[in-house]
Amino acid sequence: MFLYIYADYFRLMTPGKLEKMMALQTPMGPTSPQLLVIFSGILILPALMILLSVFLRPRINKWLNVLVAFLYACMSILIITTSFGNDWQTFFVLFNFVELLVFAAIVSQAWKWPGTG
Repeated sequence: MFLYIYADYFRLMTPGKLEKMMALQTPMGPTSPQLLVIFSGILILPALMILLSVFLRPRINKWLNVLVAFLYACMSILIITTSFGNDWQTFFVLFNFVELLVFAAIVSQAWKWPGTG
């Protein structure tokens, strides 16, 4: 979660970002209540996964972790490919590469989760 917080905080310091925020523009288009709910869900899910990992049955936990890590890895790859080559986004690409490593570790651990064989 700290990767999201710090990357987004640093991104506020890139040229034009605050102006776009004040104009209610996002990379997905104009800001709307529905879009903010979608963004909120994207950020809430990793926190819920921690809780769910404690309470779910091992088999469900394994596949849910693999699925969610895969989906978030796809988002990170999309961010990397759209940000690559922009000097002001180099730090953001770095954060997303680290996120990919975290997702790979999650999938690796989920794959070896005891009691799922």
